[in-house]
Amino acid sequence: MAKLYGNNLSYSFTENAELLGGMRVKVGSDVYDGSVRTRLAKLEESF
Repeated sequence: MAKLYGNNLSYSFTENAELLGGMRVKVGSDVYDGSVRTRLAKLEESF
């Protein structure tokens, strides 16, 4: 993230049980979603 947005990022962590695992990162309007919930949803759509 520092490469993309610089070293002066401030951050906070929160738990979200709905993600089922993994993480979701939001920087401004950019969202990086590596959660199990999203991966399962994409797998479901592929069937």
